[in-house]
Amino acid sequence: AMAADIRLDVADRIATITLNRPQVLNALTPGVMTQLREAVTTAEADPAVRVLVITGAGRGFSAGGDRKFLAEVAGMRPFEIKQTIYSAFSAGIKAVKLCSKPTIAAVNGVAVGAGCELAVACDFRIAARGAAFMENWVNLGVLAPLGGMFLLPRIVGLGMATEMLLLGKRVDAEEALRIGLVREVVPEVELAQAARSLAERLAQGAPLAQSLCKEGLRRGMESTLAAEWEFNLYA
Repeated sequence: AMAADIRLDVADRIATITLNRPQVLNALTPGVMTQLREAVTTAEADPAVRVLVITGAGRGFSAGGDRKFLAEVAGMRPFEIKQTIYSAFSAGIKAVKLCSKPTIAAVNGVAVGAGCELAVACDFRIAARGAAFMENWVNLGVLAPLGGMFLLPRIVGLGMATEMLLLGKRVDAEEALRIGLVREVVPEVELAQAARSLAERLAQGAPLAQSLCKEGLRRGMESTLAAEWEFNLYA
């Protein structure tokens, strides 16, 4: 177990990281994101762990930035905002995206703003029927700073990513399935088991090959086919 706002449970080669602020739909603060980074780092370093599942306690995956925190950000100077966002929020998302082990987001409710970016950073997303995704940064007058502008077009296509980012479009679970944002939609009571089934399947795979595949996919988004052919000869 980690600090109260984040739970880390390990069983049968699967680490489950739970955002544990259900009273505020798992809204995120710098402290919570720091705990998330620590939980991911701990699970990644644990040889008994083969797969990470990230989910939220209660009715939501994450409502995004905590309102009190966002109110404080409004009064900060630019360098303070950058320091706060990038020292905590970005570090937490990077830990997930760069994790060498497979990651699954079990999205049990709304995933808004930074919560959406967290889900997008995972390798796989499974959604409960009542889940919804929303990149609401434009409504706050800011850019999506945590990787969504880079990753979303590569997952759902430029057109849908533009709608989500420029219009703050809310995407429900069924639409998320249709556009490829999630791989599966299940009733809420079946979400944990669906995530576990996928995690068990991944846990049976070859960890080194999986890690190299993840590295290759990330590199390939910025590379060329010729460079990939060259690199893969030595991988």
